[in-house]
Parts: sequence; structure tokens; C-alpha cells
Amino acid sequence: MYRTVGGGSGPVLSIVSKLLSPLKSSSKQTVLPTGSTPVPATSKADIDAALQKLTANKQRWASEPCSRRAALLRACIQQTLKVWPEAVDETVRVKGAYSIGKAEEMMVFMVIITEMRELAEAMDAEGEPQPHAVYQRPNGQWVADVFPLGLEGVLYGGFKGELWMKPGKEPTQGALYRTKASGGKSPGGVSLVLGAGNQASVVCSDILFKLMHEDEVVIVKTNPVNEYIGKHLEEAFRPFVDEGYLSFVYGGGEEGKYLCNNPAVDSIHLTGSEATYNAIVWGPGGPKQGRPSQTRRVTAELGCVSPYIVCPGQWSQSDLEYHAGTVVAGMTHNAGHNCLKAEVLLLDRDWPQREAFLAALRRALDKELQRVAYYPGSQDKFEKFKQAFSGVEELGAKPMQTNGFKTQPWLLKTGLTPDQANLTHENWVGVLQQVDIPGGGRPDSFLSAAVSLANDRCWGTLSCALIVDPKTQRSSAAAVDKAIADLRYGNVNVNVPSLLGYSVMKLAWGGFPGATPQVHMYRNASVHKHSSFLHRAHVSADTFMQVQNGHICLASTESARSCIAVTMAA
Repeated sequence: MYRTVGGGSGPVLSIVSKLLSPLKSSSKQTVLPTGSTPVPATSKADIDAALQKLTANKQRWASEPCSRRAALLRACIQQTLKVWPEAVDETVRVKGAYSIGKAEEMMVFMVIITEMRELAEAMDAEGEPQPHAVYQRPNGQWVADVFPLGLEGVLYGGFKGELWMKPGKEPTQGALYRTKASGGKSPGGVSLVLGAGNQASVVCSDILFKLMHEDEVVIVKTNPVNEYIGKHLEEAFRPFVDEGYLSFVYGGGEEGKYLCNNPAVDSIHLTGSEATYNAIVWGPGGPKQGRPSQTRRVTAELGCVSPYIVCPGQWSQSDLEYHAGTVVAGMTHNAGHNCLKAEVLLLDRDWPQREAFLAALRRALDKELQRVAYYPGSQDKFEKFKQAFSGVEELGAKPMQTNGFKTQPWLLKTGLTPDQANLTHENWVGVLQQVDIPGGGRPDSFLSAAVSLANDRCWGTLSCALIVDPKTQRSSAAAVDKAIADLRYGNVNVNVPSLLGYSVMKLAWGGFPGATPQVHMYRNASVHKHSSFLHRAHVSADTFMQVQNGHICLASTESARSCIAVTMAA
């Protein structure tokens, strides 16, 4: 019922939006960063004490019933509601605030609270929350429809989030909790989480996954880039900290090395760079062959050269403008410091509206406020991008400078061939390569070529996006469905930016199945999965404009992939 109400509300919301648009402020208030105070590194003695306390409590945590876990999670929600305003203010002092002010960072805490709530509800269901539906695709592949559920359907009218099981696998749920309910015991363990430096929600997801899905207590070493967030997260997770199930420590490479080689640590999870992963798994200068020198289980997310694929079709001017904005959103969020950032835009060289789409993209980028690229090494990456290509366009609002921080223009290079583009290096800053693919203006030819390029030549398998109009979805239904099914990505977004695939917590978030220590070009852990299926997820929706007709697929290394889509209105 709620989905029906939400789906029918689209036209009404569109009219309301148009009526209110004259009231919106035309000014875009910019707050540039002022920096933060460094956090002292945790001493080895204090690290050892934290590990000793976690070790003493790991079996108690593994024995905690679902009801107790749900209570702790709900207590964390109340704590997070207390700390988020100060946490947001401090984050803005480091990152700045741009077109939508503090709202971008406020949404991070909305994601965190949503994750805690959904995990608590999963615990209420003994690890087996009910999906909206379970069905089989024509090839026999099982799919669980998990988003939106209940009242979410009113807010996300037209969206559908699904978990796509690995072909040949059954849709099972909550193996950990079913095993314990039948008398089995969990071994427990102590997990080291090396926190992401870009987003607080990523750190929280990693913590919660280790606690709730892998039954391990957690020691978190914050990343020096955003170590300021540690004290706020420690307060948000105070119920787990006080029980001795979670601890936060601080420092750089030296402290990280000490933790990775500490005998009290049973497993390691990293969200970070390939270089850090290689140093942990193979050792400095290791050969990356044979058996890794690191004996502990290591899972990691190492980023992705995320492709955005725009299918040729007959688009209205409003379609062109809207989905140029979709690409810009995927490129500019968090100043481009995201593992799911739009890195490569794939267009049909022969699409009659190619130039019109690029013109809309330039206009959208030129309206977007330039940002401070706060991540270390960003300036060098911008310079290397400009050196790699001639004719790079610099777009965005007029640069500003304060307190030694300078905003950077958005960089765009169009008209590249697949051989000219750099598809093996994640830029991690506000730059975008546009690559032309000869598709003859035909959706079937273009999609086949674009999917092959994305699968075989773009580094990583974490996320991608596909933008396709409703008429083409109907006239080339088989080609569109095949493209979605064939994309070897954990997160495939249709007509929505890849940000949404990460933000829907009911879905799995991770790389396409098949990661190994030798071939680790994507996340080899799946850190959402609050629906507790051990397979792949999929989400879709019914709108082209207003986030309509989008589709996201997410995959875990176990056997699942997620998908989110929005169905376009004709």
C-alpha cells in the first residue's frame, strides 16, 4: 500500500516543487574550511590495554542475544542524535560547506542512524527480517525485493531495491543467528577496523558489520585525515564502548603497523588505498604472489574507477539537464573524495544528442560551486590530470581563498577514445573523463560495447551507473536488462547517482564476487546486508526525471549483488 501511495505522489510533489521554486534562495552560501587540531597518537601501552579489554569481552559479545543487541543499537541511536550537531559543525570546519550548506554532512548522520535502526529491526527478527517479496528471474536466479519497506514506500515512491543472489544459490538469511539459535557457538574474535578518511558513515558501517554480521568486537584506528570525528563516534557508540565491545585509538602508519601485527587481533578490515592494503597483506615491497605474509583474514575496500554509462535515446531538454545533474552529483559530492565517485562518463560517439548532453553537463558543472579539495595529495592529482590531457576544461564558480585553503575548479576532458583515457587509476578528486564509444546511435550496440569496456578495462568493481530513458527501456528491453545483468559491479545504479546505492542500508555494499588477495581491485567485504541475505542486492524505481527509472546493483564476495533502480516516467 505504501509503495502505491508513494508512486502516485510523484506528480503532486513535482507540482509542489515548481510552486515553491520561486521561493528558493538564488544565493549559494559557501563556508570554506579552517582546519582542525591534530589528535595525539594513542600510546602502545594504551593500545595493548584496549586490546586486552576487548579480548576479555569477545566471548561475552558472541553470546549476547538478539534482544540485547537490539537494545544496544537503539541506545546508540539516542546517543547519535545528541552528538551529530557538534560532529557536523566540526566536519564543516575541515571540509567546508557549499551549495546545500551543512545538509551534506547532516545526511551522513541520517545514514548512520538509519543503519542502526535497520540493524535493530533485523535483531528483532532474529537475523531474518522479512523482505517485500522473493522471486526468480527468467534464468532461475533468485531475487529478494527489500527496499522500500513499510513507510519508506511513501518517501521512495517508484524505487525498488533488490538483492540478486548469485546464480545457482538459494536466498538464505541470517546464517550466524540461525546457527546460534540451534545450539551452535560463534568463535567470536577481535577485529581491527582501519577507518576511512573521507566519510564518518563508512567508519560506522565497518564497525557495525564486524559487530553484528561477523560477531567480532572491534578496535578502530581512525584515519589521520578525519581523526577529529573519532571522539564524536565514540560518544555515538558509547553503549558498545562501555560494555567493552568497541574501542577507538588514534595515530598514523606506526600505530597501524603495530595493530596489524598484534597477536590479539584476529581479523583486519581496511577502507583505504591499494598501497596500504599491499603493505598489510604482502609486507613492504612484497611480491603479491603465492601465499600472503599476513596470516589474518583481511577484507578491504580499495576504491573503483566508477563508470557512468549514458544510453543513447530521444531525450527532452529537461531530461538532458536533469541527468547532466545526476553525473555532476556523482562527481562533486564530498569534493570528489569518494570511492563511488563518477570517474568516467561513457557516451555513444554517434548519439545525435551527444553534444547537447555535454553542453548540459558543462552548464551544470559551471553552476556547481568549486570546493576545497581537503584530502592530502589532491593538488598533485589535479596537476597530473591537466598534464595527462590537452584541452582540459576548468569549470565552476569563481575561486575563493581563505586561511591558506583554495577552491579547485572542476576539471573535464571530453572526446577521449578508450585507449586515450586512463581507466586504471582512481583520481579521487573533482575530475571527469568522457570517453566516446562507437555505438551507431543504437542502444543494443552501444550497451554491449560500454558494458564490455566497463567490465574489462575500468579498475575496480565497486559501483557504476546506467542512465537510460523510458522509451529505450521499452523498445530495447532485452538489451537494457542484459546490460544490467552483465555489469560486473557490486553497485549498479540506473538513472540515479551511485551515492544512492551506498546510502540504502538494506542492500549489500561491496565489490563483485571473486576478490582474492592477488586480484583485489574492489571491496572484498560486504558491509551493509541488513536484510541478512548472503547474496546480491538490487534496487529499482519508476521515475526518469525526479530520480526516476534508476537502477543500482551491489555485490558481496560471498554470493550476492545489490541493485537499485528508478523507473522513468514516459
